[in-house]
Order: sequence, then C-alpha cells, then structure tokens
Amino acid sequence: MTTHAEDAGELLNATAELTIAGRKIRLDMPVPAGPTRLSNLLPFLRYLTDRFVDFSVENAQAEGLAVSCKKGCGACCRQLVPISAIEARRLGEVVDQMPEPRKSTILARFEEARRRLQAAGLLEKLREPNRIGDDEVDPIGLAYFQQGIACPFLEDESCSIYEERPLACREYLVVSSAENCARPTVDSIKPVPIVVRVAKTLRALNVEKNPSTPRWVALILALEQAEADAGLDEAPPQPGPALVREIFSRLSGRDAGNG
Repeated sequence: MTTHAEDAGELLNATAELTIAGRKIRLDMPVPAGPTRLSNLLPFLRYLTDRFVDFSVENAQAEGLAVSCKKGCGACCRQLVPISAIEARRLGEVVDQMPEPRKSTILARFEEARRRLQAAGLLEKLREPNRIGDDEVDPIGLAYFQQGIACPFLEDESCSIYEERPLACREYLVVSSAENCARPTVDSIKPVPIVVRVAKTLRALNVEKNPSTPRWVALILALEQAEADAGLDEAPPQPGPALVREIFSRLSGRDAGNG
C-alpha cells in the first residue's frame, strides 16, 4: 500500500493493489493522516466493502449467475443482521439527527420490535450475543425471521438510509430466485460468494481493540447499544496509515507491509 499526502497532511490518498481469485483489483481511497480511531474509518470500510462486493458480483456474472436483489424487494430486511458496536453507535447518531416526526416514527418502530422480540422470547438472548454459541446462530436467526419484523429503516420495501446501511447489509446479495427469500432455507438461498468480508473483519478488530464490546450487535438493538456506549471511550487513536495497514493485513491474511 502506498500513500500520498493531501490537504495539508490531514488526509492521505491510499492506494492498494490486491490479487483476488487470480484477478487484480486497485483501490484508491482517502484515509486520515494523523491519529484516528476505528470508528472514523467507517467511510473507508464502506468503500472497501462496496468494491469487494462489486468484484464478487462480476465474478458471479462471469459464471452466468444473475443477482436477483432489486429495489422494492425487502425480504432480507427482516433477517437478523449482525453489526459491529461501532456501526450501532453510528446508527444511533443517524436517528438522533433525523427531523421530527420521522425520528419519533423510527424510534417507535424500534420499540415495537423490542416488544415483539420480548413476546417471542428472543430479546434477552439477543442482548447477550457473547453467550450465543456458533451452533445457536442459525436457529435463532430462523426464529427471528419467523417473527416478520421489518428493519425500522425499511420504507416501501427499500432501505431509507441506503448510504448509511451496515457492512453486513452491503455484503448480502443472492443469485437464487427472489421468491425464495420469503421462505429462506439453507438449500433455497444462494448468496453471492463475497471474496473478502469486511464486516466480519471489522467486528473482530473492534472486539480486539475494545474487549468490553460485544462480538456483534443485532441491528434491531443498535439504539440500545448506542445508548449503552454513550460516554465510553474507544481504544486510543492510532496513526491512520498504520490502522489502515492493519485492516488490510487482516483482510489479506498477511502483513500489508510498509510500502
């Protein structure tokens, strides 16, 4: 990865060239030059996610597959979506900045979702994700989907905060029939194979740097997490380029180097 100073040293233009599945992908993105925290890199992480997803879609299309996801199809917006605590805090900020009466409408949707999860016996489980074993994730996810709880940000079966949507939402695309999404099973849903999963990397890195944070947060409980985290400090800032190199090292599974 190479960097070039811009804007009086406030930002660096980072360039990276990766070889994935035998194909090269070039990434150009601005990153903070000075000390920064992982949460400040959300725009950078979204950019990475979108590029890797585009790359994965191109691979699928080259194999004769077509993505069936489209505007107006919001079946996946009723699934249990795991996000990082950093993203939960950002969603809290997004809602806080909404004008009325939209803000109250969104808050009411979150509250209604909690009520329904409580009635279904799922709320307390989701509030303690660190106690959910790997073998419990799929059953809990299925039980959640069966409640039919739409994401509070879903409007007319489309995402109303599309630019702010979490990384896991960006990574979820399918090449199976859209009709199957209403009754998903392991056999009926065929996701686009994502070449590099940034969402999982962010969740793991966030926990490592902030051990008290949950390993994931259910999107539907994002505002609860944001409120719980209010006033808490993240891990100490690191130089932007060093933090970006660490992210690339995690994504590639090897040292990103200094060049």
